[in-house]
Amino acid sequence: MRQKIKHIISESTFFIFGFYFSRGLRIAMAIVIPLFVGWLLKRPDMGIAASSGALVAGLGDNPGSLHIKFYTQSIAALFYFLVVFICQLLISHEIFFGIWITLCGFFFSMFFIYGSRAVSVSTSSLLCVVYACNFEGNHIITNTLGMMMGVLWYGFVSLVLWRIQPYRVIEQKISENIKHLYEYTELMHEYFLLKIKNPVNIQKQTEILNRLFERQTKIHSTHEDIRENLFKLRINAKSFSAKGRKMTLIFSALIDLYEQLLSLNYQDNNLIVSLVKSDLKKDFESHLANMENILYELSWSINFHKKVTVTIDTTQLDYFKKRILFLEEKNNEKSDIDIHALKHVRFIFKSFYKQTGLIKSLINGEFRSERKQYEDLDLEKFTRQYNYSFSTFKANLNLRSNIFKHALRVSVAISVSYLICTLLKIEYFAWVYLTIILILKPFYGYTKNSSIQRLQGTLIGGLLTLGLLLVTHNIYVISAITFICIVGAYSFIPINYRTGVAFVTIFVILLIFLEHSASDSWINIYHRLGGTTIAVVISFVLSFSFLPTWEYKNLPVLIEELLKYNLDYFSKITYNLLNDDKLSDTVIKLSRKDVLLGTSNLSSTFQRIISEPKISKNYKSDIYNIQTFINLLSTRISSLRSYVNQNSKALKIDQLLISSIENNLNHCLLNIKRSSFDCNIEYKEKEEDELNILTDDQSLITYQLREINILSQQIYSYINKLNNFQEWKDSKRDFSI
Repeated sequence: MRQKIKHIISESTFFIFGFYFSRGLRIAMAIVIPLFVGWLLKRPDMGIAASSGALVAGLGDNPGSLHIKFYTQSIAALFYFLVVFICQLLISHEIFFGIWITLCGFFFSMFFIYGSRAVSVSTSSLLCVVYACNFEGNHIITNTLGMMMGVLWYGFVSLVLWRIQPYRVIEQKISENIKHLYEYTELMHEYFLLKIKNPVNIQKQTEILNRLFERQTKIHSTHEDIRENLFKLRINAKSFSAKGRKMTLIFSALIDLYEQLLSLNYQDNNLIVSLVKSDLKKDFESHLANMENILYELSWSINFHKKVTVTIDTTQLDYFKKRILFLEEKNNEKSDIDIHALKHVRFIFKSFYKQTGLIKSLINGEFRSERKQYEDLDLEKFTRQYNYSFSTFKANLNLRSNIFKHALRVSVAISVSYLICTLLKIEYFAWVYLTIILILKPFYGYTKNSSIQRLQGTLIGGLLTLGLLLVTHNIYVISAITFICIVGAYSFIPINYRTGVAFVTIFVILLIFLEHSASDSWINIYHRLGGTTIAVVISFVLSFSFLPTWEYKNLPVLIEELLKYNLDYFSKITYNLLNDDKLSDTVIKLSRKDVLLGTSNLSSTFQRIISEPKISKNYKSDIYNIQTFINLLSTRISSLRSYVNQNSKALKIDQLLISSIENNLNHCLLNIKRSSFDCNIEYKEKEEDELNILTDDQSLITYQLREINILSQQIYSYINKLNNFQEWKDSKRDFSI
């Protein structure tokens, strides 16, 4: 019990000093200060308008360099002004107002083609319609001016805070990334223990693997955030501070560390058996626990600006090595112990301690010579280049574009909801509209999950608010709770949507109570729940029936992309093995970045298609299996890279294996590309028995190549199996149109 309480306190403290809480606090302060100033100046209407503008601008803000933040907020402010101003001009004309908000829904929903930063601006722009509907009186100029003052106020606060602490967001994101690595390692440990103690519990193993895939997606997401903030900051800066260099070195080391963790093949049954029979199981568990502790301490130290005090102890590796050497000498005859797998595990542990030791020295200011390996990277190539041109917008104006179909669904949903509310004299159209723009997503799975969480959060928030107002009407108590809920809402929405919505529901109803103290709380809660329910029904029906976009139809494309990335990564690693002229570290790491991106995309897509009704249980099972095999392929290729250095030379058996692997993967790609109406591609497997035989005198490079070769054959077999499913044929037919 004491340990559990200590863990809760630790996690809460970490969250309070993390990125999402600081973002929520910043938005909350930007909202509350205009309200307070308006109350002091006896102009509450201007205070409300300004706080609305601050809220809109805060939701549209994203971390980035000073140049990017200023540019984004300037363009966003123009959109906010136009939407608010025109909405107020047309709101008294029902037909024209309906047409305008429908066009806004279509135009801003198309921003999904430009990436997450543009999506944040588009959502905030659509949110302006809600505030325009709730402005009192016909003071169009005053209301618009008040709201734009709030937008400028938030922009000022955001840029000033960035100027004071330009690296704080990066520190928080790096700390968050290390914490995800800690959780990933913890799940690996849990999976390993389950495989030993209860190997027949496939359901539990699958559950842990799904959580591992989810964690991979989160790790990749934080990688992208750090790249966008740190690398572009360095590229745009005339000079780069020592702190910026330190953050770059830590992040580069973390990418290598993540690759090492991926290389720890926790799904390898041979490894499990070998660890048990070699009496190295306890040592393996001890190292995993030690890794978890080190990662947790590193994450904590970066977030709290403290020196790393954890000891990185490598003495246990000596016993690991001695035990392997003993087994290698003893096991002359055939046994169940895979010596190469044990050697690989020891190598991963050694690399982990080396990388974490480097990170520890960087955090503590004790720079080492190893940092030079990270300073020669061409950082600009690692950042994402966005194309915000109108030609991109125009190219997506057709029914082959999923984003275009999404924009049409949003437009129809807004039109239908506006028509229903107008004909039935429903007063809370703003709630309906707000819910639609927040839950209706480009894909069915996204919309379904958002709808369920939105309803649950609204119901929970409504009940809690009702209970609070039954207990007290004290203005000061309610004001304090409102502020806490504002902070909670914009802290939790990005990480736990249901909880965030509950906080939003509470503070919105309490704000209405504070503004109109005579208002009936039951009516406000009813409006919130009624609006949410109507919006959820409309959104769910349209996402299912009107130009539906099923994510399972993207699977052939995503699998093909990921196999291409793996083949490219493998080819570049083996190029250095086969040739004297070596590829640069930047070239290889760019290929690695593509593999991690593709893995994340496939994992997140699979998590969403589970809820899609149009695919069979057997198809889901086989897609899960091929995802697992491709993930294993990526980890094996990462393992191979660990052993290839400037002095590595390929043996004859290595060359044969490399040729076989490239042949297998190329045939996988051809099999995916071919139309479902084509005949089977003629593919004859080579006599692989000789290539796949493991001998004790093989090198670790040969061992990894052998494992990759076997996986590539298994992946090809699974792709052939998928060709028998109608879902796969339909997906490929749509892709080939």
